[in-house]
Amino acid sequence: MSHAIASKLKRKRPRTFSLSQDVIEALEHYKKERKAESLTAAVEEIVREWKRANVAAQVTAYYDSLSDEESKQERRWGKFSESQM
Repeated sequence: MSHAIASKLKRKRPRTFSLSQDVIEALEHYKKERKAESLTAAVEEIVREWKRANVAAQVTAYYDSLSDEESKQERRWGKFSESQM
């Protein structure tokens, strides 16, 4: 990762949110459970987990949408690429 990208990812932008008490309690619980440094760190972790889950769901949806023939072709390409390693 380049230095410019890394510093951009680390730079924080202040925001103010008003959250309901149950959400605050859930965040506090998450923070404690995960031993996060702060509520901000807990929220960042939750968002990153959500993003990973979203990408995984998109990949799953893609493969679920393939026809049997397309699925077979994907498996053949997978086997071929493994044999080239």
